[in-house]
Amino acid sequence: HLYRLAVHPGRRRRGIGSALLAAAEERFVRLGGRRSDAMVLRRNETGQHAWRAAGYEPQEQWRRWAKPLTD
Repeated sequence: HLYRLAVHPGRRRRGIGSALLAAAEERFVRLGGRRSDAMVLRRNETGQHAWRAAGYEPQEQWRRWAKPLTD
């Protein structure tokens, strides 16, 4: 899973995110990974666009399940 991949707004459009993602994917493959996924909020249109541009597709059949353990 890829969590918290972000580039400062003032540094975007310079290939930083692409380089970080490529490095993560290469590491996954070296460690035997066969698939990569990322969680992106529905309201995060910038994130949706970035992941789609990187070749990722939404999987509508999945839902995240969470349980807070503290108040």
